[in-house]
Order: sequence, then C-alpha cells, then structure tokens
Amino acid sequence: MPKVSVTYFNVKGLGEGIRMLLAYGGQEFEDVRVDKEQWPDLKPKTPFGQLPLLEIDGKQYAQCIAICRYLGRKYGLAGTTLEEDLLIDQNMDFFNDIRMKAVAANYEPDEKVKAAKLEDLKKNHFPFLFSKLDEIIKENNGFLAAGRLTWADFMFAGVYDALKMFTHIPDLDEKYPSFSKLRDTVRSLPKVKEFCESAPKTDF
Repeated sequence: MPKVSVTYFNVKGLGEGIRMLLAYGGQEFEDVRVDKEQWPDLKPKTPFGQLPLLEIDGKQYAQCIAICRYLGRKYGLAGTTLEEDLLIDQNMDFFNDIRMKAVAANYEPDEKVKAAKLEDLKKNHFPFLFSKLDEIIKENNGFLAAGRLTWADFMFAGVYDALKMFTHIPDLDEKYPSFSKLRDTVRSLPKVKEFCESAPKTDF
C-alpha cells in the first residue's frame, strides 16, 4: 500500500472531502494538520502556495477538487459514462461557485463593504442559488449528481459546515434540510464515520 498523507489546516474545510474519501477507500494516511505558525514556512514548499495537499509516496498533488475527482475514480465513485462525469463536474462546479461567492464576501477587508456584500448575497443571490441546489439534490435521490453517491458528495459534505459559517444564514439547515441530510449521509458511511469520530473536533 502506498504511503499517503493529507496536509491541511486543523479544520474540515477543503481538506475534509479528501480525508473522508481516503477513509472510504480503506487507505491508511497521515492526517497532517498545520497551524498558523507553521504555514509561512510550508507555503513555498507546496505546488501552488496553498492547501490541501495530497502526498503519495513522496509526490505532491494539489487542488482539492482535482484530488477528490481522482480519488472518486480510484474508489468507484465517478461517473459510469463521460456524460455522467460531465453532470458530476457541472453540479460540483455550481456548488463551488456558491461557496466562492460566500468566501469572497467574507474576506472583504472593509467591514462596511463586507456587510453590504453579504446582505446583497442573502437578498438577491442565495435564495435562487440555494433553491436550485436543493432542487438538484432532491432530483438526484439525495445526492449531488448521478442519483447516487459520488466523489462530489464527499466534497460537499466536507465544506458544508464552513459554507454555513460563510453565508451567515443560521437557519440554512431548516430552510434546506436536503443539505445537512447529504452531509450526514456521507459522514455516516461506516469507514467515514470511524474516521470522523477519531478525528480532531472542529466547528467547520
């Protein structure tokens, strides 16, 4: 079995989907969690100056969606046709677009501008985007695409708690129960559940 490690910060975020996919696939891996003091020294040693980072037998790989897609193919969680792969990618990209809108607003340094951006998102954008995402999940038997479990669900489940924080919508679970249900479906898979119960407890 190859020597595998995942390097990310001590949060779920963009690293959690990778961790859960490896657990699902039965791959033993070193779960390396970086703190703020370590990051400046590590950053220039990564392929693109960012995390998460997957390392397999000493070779580094970056970009969380690309890594999750690779692991999905490896563990039978990809599409069975090119068109099914296209739909998985399409819905994952749509979800990631939503996430990035929330993240961009949160990292606005001017507090007044930040508040205005978040208010605009909550009033004029999130209602449509989240309704469409809810519709997609319901149409796919509770999953993000293909009507069954795919690698995209692991990515979704990994970042969902962070998404809730970034959107500043405290009742997101109540408005769209399909979201938290999908997260919980992934986290309740036997090997994934075992990993989650033994991993450090973080809020997002």
